[in-house]
Amino acid sequence: MRLFRTGIPSLDTQLKGGLPSENLTLILAEPGVGEEIFSYHIVVEGLKRGERVLYITTDYSKEAVLKSLKMYFKEVDFSNLEIIDFFSQRTTLVLENTDMEAYIRGLRQDYIGSVLKLLKKENYDRVILNNLTFYIITYEFEEVQYFLENLKLLTKIKDSLTVLLMTENMFDVRIETAVKHLSDAVIDLDLREVENEIQRRLKIIKLLNYVPPKNIMRYELTQRGIMMESLMRVV
Repeated sequence: MRLFRTGIPSLDTQLKGGLPSENLTLILAEPGVGEEIFSYHIVVEGLKRGERVLYITTDYSKEAVLKSLKMYFKEVDFSNLEIIDFFSQRTTLVLENTDMEAYIRGLRQDYIGSVLKLLKKENYDRVILNNLTFYIITYEFEEVQYFLENLKLLTKIKDSLTVLLMTENMFDVRIETAVKHLSDAVIDLDLREVENEIQRRLKIIKLLNYVPPKNIMRYELTQRGIMMESLMRVV
């Protein structure tokens, strides 16, 4: 089993080195907490270590993802980053189809099978899926469960790390609970209003074969990405 550093030093310390391999890791996030930026740290850390990284985007184009990455991480070479852009495929469907039924059929093209086929064939160290919310909206939940179960198996077989982003409190609590159950690790990102300040907080609520840290960590979004409270105090 390997440890994958997140690229956020204070968090890696709490994790005793990083996120364990063979873990299907869920980032459960309220809107506005910066979950994409969190995922960018994981991407960049992998690239710096010469690892093979795959980023699957459903909400933004490849160009938009690269633009955001370069905004926060200016001196990183992203030429080896592999990106699957499902967002642009969807926008093409909107532009080309005036028939609503044809559009819906096209929207449900095999976004599950194509990912699983690629992951069976290729070996990636880190796989980031942004966002699982798209799959839950697009497919019957039984199909999403099938997808997650296979992702989980492939993550273990390949000794890799798979990170899923998902919007919190958007679906029936049973769906959210099922996704948490199927995930090996769950990291929750939320917002809290304290007087005239918005605090962003991180808590690890599940970590396979490890005792999750009990403390809730505060963090800020900065021009350099995510800065944990303890690191900010040192600076």
